Amino acid sequence: MSEIKIELTKNNHFEFGRLPEDAECFISKLGTATSLAGVTAKEQASRDARYIFEQSKQSVIDLCLSGGIDSECMLESFLDAEVPIKAHFFKFKGGWNDFDIQTNIDLCQSLAAPFEIHEFDIINFFESGDMFKVADIYECQSPQIAAHLWMLDQVTGFPCLSGNPIAPIWRNNSWYYMGLPGELHSAYFKYFLIQDRPGVPWFFIYSPELIKGFFHLPVMQKYLSKNIVMNEDYSYLEKCLSYQQAGFRAKPRKNKYTGFELIRDHYDLKLGTQFGVGFDTLFRRPLEQKWPFPEKYFQLVPKDIFEL
Repeated sequence: MSEIKIELTKNNHFEFGRLPEDAECFISKLGTATSLAGVTAKEQASRDARYIFEQSKQSVIDLCLSGGIDSECMLESFLDAEVPIKAHFFKFKGGWNDFDIQTNIDLCQSLAAPFEIHEFDIINFFESGDMFKVADIYECQSPQIAAHLWMLDQVTGFPCLSGNPIAPIWRNNSWYYMGLPGELHSAYFKYFLIQDRPGVPWFFIYSPELIKGFFHLPVMQKYLSKNIVMNEDYSYLEKCLSYQQAGFRAKPRKNKYTGFELIRDHYDLKLGTQFGVGFDTLFRRPLEQKWPFPEKYFQLVPKDIFEL
């Protein structure tokens, strides 16, 4: 398990890492939650935003927005908490992700929220070998995440990434938590640890209370009743519904994007492949071969997160 010296989640309740005695076993572990006492998930998100600001001792929090609904709800949390923020967007040179980030840019403009647009030559990042250099530092298996980590280097303040809420799935007679960072997404946490840099890698698991707040939404009751047994059942629309029930104003996008769709299409066209196979062959498979995933993955979640 990783030794966390800076506060990446509240009281560093989230722990992760491979076990020293079994390198093929990766653990994600959440801390215990106090009673919500009538606090909604949205109210808790605002409380966490205020706490982050106060603990950071910064004059402004730098929100890294991807263009999706998670980023939008994180922005709403900080604005509702009256925290001074600056939003950051990464515009891929050539317009490769214009379709993805525009919604959040429009939102910032409508709210008069300050933002900065950073241009990123994403094709050069992949083809120059820079992506592999970044991935090596953080033992990262994803070229897209490696790009995000490079982006973090360009934000000089106190960066905060949204991540996403998690959902409990009853799978193979045990709980599996969709969206809980495993080894793949723990690269975001490793970035801050290796850089010894304060920040928030995953806002929507920042506190156990915030996780608990989402678990107790009406949409989650069919999950907690063990009626949801397939990962695919926790869809994008289900996540959007959870945000809406929590009280966020965000609405589902017409299409769900990651920002890398046109880049994957570009390499399919270039290499005569389909469905992103060309991109994965050039960039993802070499990382997965260099940093193989562990054979075992355990998620440790205290039962009080389920309790009212």
